[in-house]
Amino acid sequence: MSDNMDMEMDGMDELEAMFGQENPETEQMEKVVLEQNLKGFASCFPEWDLHPPVD
Repeated sequence: MSDNMDMEMDGMDELEAMFGQENPETEQMEKVVLEQNLKGFASCFPEWDLHPPVD
C-alpha cells in the first residue's frame, strides 16, 4: 500500500518538474475565479447562512 503512495508522489514530482512551480499571477487568478464561483453559488441560496459572508 505504501508503494502505491510512493508511485503517486513520484508522478506528482514528474509533473512538477515538467511544468515547474505555479507563478503568483496564476495563483491570484485562481483565487479570483474561486471567489467568483463561491459568490455565484451563494447567490443561488440567499436564505442559507454561508460563511464567510458574501456581499
